[in-house]
Amino acid sequence: MKSPPNPSRSRLRALDPRRPRADSHILLTICEGLAGLGIVSALCAIAGFLDDAGDSVVLGIAGVLLTALGSTARVKLKRRRRPTTAAVLSGLAATWVALVLAGAAVYLISGAVSRVDDALVEAAAGFSTTALTTLDPGELSVPMTLWRASTQWVGGLVGILTGVVALPMALQGQRLNPTEWSGDHNTFARGKIARRRQVMAVYLGLTAVVGAAFAATGMGAKHSAVHALTTISAGGFSSAPDSFASFGTGSAAVATVGMIVAGSGYAVVWWAIRGRGKALIQSVELRVYAAILLLGTLLVWRGADGLSWHDSLFTTASAASTTGFAVADWTSQHDAVTALLLVVIATGSMIGSAGAGLGISRARILVAFARRELRRQLDPGSVVVLKTAGQAVDDRAIERITGHQIAHLATCASAAGLLALAGVDLLGAIYTGISVLSTHGPGIGVGSFGNLEDFSRPARLLLVPFMLAGRLYLVPLMIGIVWIVHAQQGLRRELRALLRVRPERLASSALFARRQE
Repeated sequence: MKSPPNPSRSRLRALDPRRPRADSHILLTICEGLAGLGIVSALCAIAGFLDDAGDSVVLGIAGVLLTALGSTARVKLKRRRRPTTAAVLSGLAATWVALVLAGAAVYLISGAVSRVDDALVEAAAGFSTTALTTLDPGELSVPMTLWRASTQWVGGLVGILTGVVALPMALQGQRLNPTEWSGDHNTFARGKIARRRQVMAVYLGLTAVVGAAFAATGMGAKHSAVHALTTISAGGFSSAPDSFASFGTGSAAVATVGMIVAGSGYAVVWWAIRGRGKALIQSVELRVYAAILLLGTLLVWRGADGLSWHDSLFTTASAASTTGFAVADWTSQHDAVTALLLVVIATGSMIGSAGAGLGISRARILVAFARRELRRQLDPGSVVVLKTAGQAVDDRAIERITGHQIAHLATCASAAGLLALAGVDLLGAIYTGISVLSTHGPGIGVGSFGNLEDFSRPARLLLVPFMLAGRLYLVPLMIGIVWIVHAQQGLRRELRALLRVRPERLASSALFARRQE
């Protein structure tokens, strides 16, 4: 017969310092993100050592420390098998903040950036895949240029993993992004770990293919690597101050194809790799994405002065995928062209891609919802069912999408209002607020090449939280913030209780540890 547990022994196990924490999902998520950044930093240090040994040493040390932190966390901490939804979402938000702080520290220690506020802005623009910068890319060393591009690559990977792996499993069917592939478990690998490996393999493969294509156009090793990293991630950072205006037509053509792929949903990319042509043809979201690219290119080509058809396609693809590359100064074009591109930027890319914005799937359902309500006004007795990919969309899903749209519009308005108060002209504030929340970046006010030199320091800092909001989905981010506020209160209670532990209990804990040894 099994003896009942000893309460005193259970308390001693709880006080044992070697015992892993039972609930460490958030800390593990942060440490895993920092460990991945550490590996990337080490690779950048090795690749650029011959160009600048000093920056390579800084990146090498950062890589060792961050990788060691991640390895230690996996040994010391323990993750729940089924973490709560709030813990998953809070872990994503906390990881992004940790990456930004680590990136800012690297910029300051290396001397690439001399001010704390500029370092925060640069790190935030990198990990949020927003095509904004306070730096002159021509003055950066090779290791720092590669590292700046790698931060966008890491940010794009985190964005895809969030939309394809973390959110679908955390929300448990209560999806904020109803898509054609969200319930198709045959499309992806089963299980969180297997699906994450699948996404990473595809992401790495696409980066290698695009990098080889850039190199084939005569771009050079440095420029090919940088633009491969920032194209597949829909980041938009360029190693040239004028983006693709200084490169040839071949390089621009490769970037156009790469941006279109980056703006496509991960399911579409996976279907193409597996040769599932029927699924591609039946994808309504993909057809809408193609229509936006085609119609946008024709309208920009017709309305813009001095842009060829391939430059118009490049500009439209950059806007639709929210990448932010530029082949010409499109912000000086007619108001009709800039207004059209703003609509494309705000709509954004496909759900489950490296891009951001409102999302084509959500935008399409919202338009259908508006049409249904108008029809109900004309015919109150009519029954209209909204469908996507032949499946009905229930009212609860529509309510969640509507709530997301309200939050999105409110955040855009807040960004525009705060930027206007910081000294940005009204048109530039509105355009920049929408563009930054879509993680695109360039636009009226900033310019087509995304340089923030004309922005005041307060205006630059104001962009940081809106980059975060654009990268991590608004509603999950809000849930995570609320959870963090409540978790802080519980953490304070746990610390106060720990500090009130009696001395004899601590002595018993030490005796227990010695016996275990």
